[in-house]
Amino acid sequence: MLNKIVSIVRIFPDYEEKIDFLFQTDENFRDLCLDHILCSSMILDMRNTPNKHTAEIEEYEEVQRNLEEEILEMISKDNNKQ
Repeated sequence: MLNKIVSIVRIFPDYEEKIDFLFQTDENFRDLCLDHILCSSMILDMRNTPNKHTAEIEEYEEVQRNLEEEILEMISKDNNKQ
């Protein structure tokens, strides 16, 4: 499994093989995962700064939830295909 998708697998552990497969073969899925990873990183960075950026954090968390929904949709769709 690629190190880049460890955080995605932590969210959806039942789909580890499917996530790995899609990340390697589907550009749209890969982009979603990379966007999610970037979003998570931004949230952590903002939380670790003295100025808490509360409104921005909430916006990024909303984006993160939307990305997670899209990722789940892709990995649960046609779960038999691989």
